[in-house]
Amino acid sequence: MLNKKGEKMDSIYVAGIVYGSMLDGPGLRTVIFLCGCSVGCPGCHNKEYWNKFNGKKYSVKELYNEILPFTPQKKITFSGGEPLEQKKELKKFINLCVDFDLGLYTSYEIDYIDKDILSKLSFVKTGKFMKNLAIKNEYYGSSNQKLIYLQ
Repeated sequence: MLNKKGEKMDSIYVAGIVYGSMLDGPGLRTVIFLCGCSVGCPGCHNKEYWNKFNGKKYSVKELYNEILPFTPQKKITFSGGEPLEQKKELKKFINLCVDFDLGLYTSYEIDYIDKDILSKLSFVKTGKFMKNLAIKNEYYGSSNQKLIYLQ
């Protein structure tokens, strides 16, 4: 897809947006659930997000404009699916979020995360969900997962 200037617009697929969550990282946050996940953790509670094309298609700028009026606290968590499966689009979105507190929920370990993305995050939740290690934790679901504060 091209914009009015003839420049290529990148599409980002979103399964859902939750405004005012206190479950996906510290503070009152907007949570953007990105589509696509090839990891497929058994017991995943977001299985319907595994298919990248099941969600609503936005340009990166459209998504930013969509959430901005409803995110006065300037705190966003990216979840999924697996947000890193749309890494290029996620990076572009993050670059629009100047002065935001950003968090990422990923099944990957911290070494896998692109340094350009990692440098803009306040925290990251790492590790696959493992049903046999399920726990009731404030921000994650199995004991192998970690919440790592970065800034």
